[in-house]
Amino acid sequence: MKGKILISSPSLLSDMIFYKSIILIVDETEQGHTGFILNRPGGFFLIKDNNSSFGKKYEFNFGGPVSQQTFYITRNHNLYNESLIIDDKLYWGNNVQLIIDQVESGKIDLEDVLFFQGYSGWESEQLNDEIENNSWILVDRFDKNIFNLTKKNSWSKVINELDNKYRIWSNSPDDISLN
Repeated sequence: MKGKILISSPSLLSDMIFYKSIILIVDETEQGHTGFILNRPGGFFLIKDNNSSFGKKYEFNFGGPVSQQTFYITRNHNLYNESLIIDDKLYWGNNVQLIIDQVESGKIDLEDVLFFQGYSGWESEQLNDEIENNSWILVDRFDKNIFNLTKKNSWSKVINELDNKYRIWSNSPDDISLN
């Protein structure tokens, strides 16, 4: 499943973490699966510039409820040996400082990097069971750039492109009780 996208199905209406989420599966082992929620804004962290009193803000996404004290990155380039490959053009890891240094020095473009706080994880058969129970719609990465799936309304756009049975949900409000 590594490199595939999970789209939360409308059956997750009551799950406040995964409702209307798009997740990139970045790793698959015998122990289970690891992924990052692409379309859940997290906030900003500030990196202070040692040469001035100013700092630079870096936006991060909420990657999931596991290990929220750790930050992770995905990027389009393999910049260091500790990187884990997702596919031939996408890598992930947690050496955030190295990536920030590379951005600051102009060696990589910030547009090619996503930062995540925490991750989403499933034990070995848990994700397969959830897919079989229609909690998730599993799709190949299709032609979408994952960086374009980070927008708040991405779920609605993607669900609208899927099977007609989901189309009615594409315009549902974030708080379903308002419907």
